[in-house]
Amino acid sequence: MSKENFFDDIGPGYEGVAEFYELFSDNTDLPFYLEYAQRCGSPILDIAAGTGRVTRYLAQQGFHVTALESSPSMLQHSKYLVSRLTPEVRSRIELVSGNMMNFSLDRKYSLIIIPNSFGHAMTTGEQLSTLQSIHKHLSDDGLFILDLFPGAVMNEHAKFQDNPTRMQDGRTVIREGEFHVDFVKQILRLDLRYVVFDKQGIEENEVMVTSGASVIFNREADLLIHFSGFEVEQELGGFDSSPYTIESGRRIFILRKRKMLEADEGV
Repeated sequence: MSKENFFDDIGPGYEGVAEFYELFSDNTDLPFYLEYAQRCGSPILDIAAGTGRVTRYLAQQGFHVTALESSPSMLQHSKYLVSRLTPEVRSRIELVSGNMMNFSLDRKYSLIIIPNSFGHAMTTGEQLSTLQSIHKHLSDDGLFILDLFPGAVMNEHAKFQDNPTRMQDGRTVIREGEFHVDFVKQILRLDLRYVVFDKQGIEENEVMVTSGASVIFNREADLLIHFSGFEVEQELGGFDSSPYTIESGRRIFILRKRKMLEADEGV
């Protein structure tokens, strides 16, 4: 592939790896989302929910959650994982196939979250469309948690390898990754390789996927939030609720609908 085309036509790129997805998830965000669920109450909308990691956790804590996901394989695996829950917990979960950039549901939500996934809106138009769709579905006194990776602290290139992880059926999976960032196009390309070993340690399968995400800088994020009708209640630098600084690896916004004043009409 030529250097000029290296960052072209990159999508979310998680088809075919749904069964491995949660093996490498960092669950340190779960207490954070639970705290805001307890503050806001049900119903909750989990956007780009993947295989339902956060959805299931919040439902197990007693909350009613709608999980919105566009990937057929992610949604299918999510259905399987939900089917293993108790009937009481299952009754609190609704799985919906839909695109975060343009969705229409029949209710408004007290809390809306989009864990690790806003970057899959690759263009400014897609980002605004996503935020406007969220705004329409947020109750007037509800909260929206926007989780971003600040572009200013990203490296241009890096490789990593996760520790071997055992699946429930006894197989083992190793994940290797390499990412490149084009700061001019503001695109991150992530190439992932999953190697599956059977119970005897013999290599059984290999799956490779490429995914992409937008690189969003701080002033850009501030403008997206403003022009989508939100205001910032709090800005955090991590799921430990530490304050955001220029060295923070995350920029987490606690947002609410902005009260429209006459002065806003000319903005």
